Amino acid sequence: MVAKATNSLLNHKPPSCSSTVDHQHQFLSQVIDDELFDTNASSSIDAADLEAVSHHIGLPFPCDVMADDAQNTNNAISMCVVCSIVDLRRRINLIKSHMGSMALCRGARGESLREAGAINSLLSIAWRLILSSDEDNKHFITLPATDNESSEASYDAFHVCCERHLQSLMFNNNIVAFKELHSTTIDLASAALGSLRDLACGSALNRAAFLSWEPSSSSQTLNRAVIKNGIHVLVAYIQRYDGFSWEDILCLGDATNATRAEEECIYTARGKKEIRMLTNALGAIRNSSHSTADVCQSFYTCGLVDLLIRRLVHDDSTTNNNGVSVLPDATRPWREACFRTAGSLINLAEKCPAVAKKLASNRDIIYILLETWGGMNAITCNNEKRKSKSLRGLPLLHLGLAAVLNAAAGNGGLDDAMIQVLEKERERKKVAQRREEERKLRLEKESDTS
Repeated sequence: MVAKATNSLLNHKPPSCSSTVDHQHQFLSQVIDDELFDTNASSSIDAADLEAVSHHIGLPFPCDVMADDAQNTNNAISMCVVCSIVDLRRRINLIKSHMGSMALCRGARGESLREAGAINSLLSIAWRLILSSDEDNKHFITLPATDNESSEASYDAFHVCCERHLQSLMFNNNIVAFKELHSTTIDLASAALGSLRDLACGSALNRAAFLSWEPSSSSQTLNRAVIKNGIHVLVAYIQRYDGFSWEDILCLGDATNATRAEEECIYTARGKKEIRMLTNALGAIRNSSHSTADVCQSFYTCGLVDLLIRRLVHDDSTTNNNGVSVLPDATRPWREACFRTAGSLINLAEKCPAVAKKLASNRDIIYILLETWGGMNAITCNNEKRKSKSLRGLPLLHLGLAAVLNAAAGNGGLDDAMIQVLEKERERKKVAQRREEERKLRLEKESDTS
């Protein structure tokens, strides 16, 4: 394998001095892809062995092993930036191949993945990447800082390059390699969070595993929050963007953005990846909080509700021309993230009365939750038809949203539309109860006849 990778490097001709950054990046990407192909071809991992796959995904990063080395051995391969990128890419491929879709994570397959340690491994990966890369944590590979200046200097530890990749980095600007490592860490975190989202869907045992997971060592995130379980890991990904507007996130990595406050923001490739990672984290929160009281309580205790509220209503990008908070339209890249944020709040309100009470005091949030629910259009349509009492087109009221509205009603905070939502739900229950009684009566008659 080493010989093949070396030959691959030697077959690449160095770019000329006039090469652009794009050409340098293309060259580096080819080197990485070639070695990744050779590594996968000679892999000793049995694809059918979920436990072996999960174990490899959750292994410490090579450079972190060096950081934990009591003798502080200078391991050139461990600190090679290209080796690190290849290692992260291989984990991404394993995640996508074995737990990269809902079909691979639901039902018996999802239970098997949990028993094989997949949830623990995915949370370990997400935990390592969100950590602060300070001297206390001793983790060299982390997500790039949201401060562009700090981001450029976040990989100073990678001053050593192995022999196989020395020629590659000589031909390329080191900044290109570091940016590729930045991008790969975001891809890995996004893949891990996406799989956690799917594994949490439809399995109470999988959701419980989020709360029972513990980090291998005491740790803190960039904002000094202490991580003790998987719930804290997910919240840390929301805290990462606290204070940033959606546009700010989409512009991350663009060093010139700070000089054009009044101009239209240009969305960067990194910014789009950051939005996807945040969206996946919100999806994991929404699914893991479904009908799981202890998980919901843990989310509330560590301050998630305030973070989600700020994300939804303290941002001009989620208000209409009249200043009313609404979900963004389909042209906005953060639309799905907003839906998942609102869905998370509704789930939390169902199992945590304190959340319902908190949301009930915020009229803007209630409007957004009603819009997420999807029944307001049906009520408006019926009102336009001479106040029809038809329930057609009205979805079932989520118990979490009902808890919020009932809490608001206790404070006298309902408007006409909100009152109609509760009235329609009461009518629905009466209709459903009547139909159930009619069904039972029909069955009794058929039984007597036979």
